[in-house]
Amino acid sequence: MVFVKPIGGKKLLGSAGRHSVITDRKAADGGTDAGCTSGELLLLAIGSCATGSVRKALAQRGDPIDDIRVEVELTPATIDGARDGILITVYLPRSVLAEGTEPIAAAATAGGVVSRIVLGSEVHVRCRPIEEFHPTL
Repeated sequence: MVFVKPIGGKKLLGSAGRHSVITDRKAADGGTDAGCTSGELLLLAIGSCATGSVRKALAQRGDPIDDIRVEVELTPATIDGARDGILITVYLPRSVLAEGTEPIAAAATAGGVVSRIVLGSEVHVRCRPIEEFHPTL
């Protein structure tokens, strides 16, 4: 269970157990950009879940589990009136990708958070060599 309360302006304080996080809107949306937006936190939760599930699958295959990066983004809906899609990109060493990407893609959507999201949204997974990972943050 988590709790959320307003703390001023567009900022919210969320707590989960003994952990807290501040969310806010971007300045262009009337906030102060003091924290992630709720949408960014949702994508972060999806990415964290997918990463953990892929690491577990790689460990079961005997592959290295720490040389992984996961990027999650919203994609435009493919049908008018539908929700945005979600694209999970898993970046791994080429040697791991050469063993096959289908189990990796399946693992990326198997975790508790992502599997629940899949029920109501279009989710796609693609795998890329880790050398192609260039975060734009």
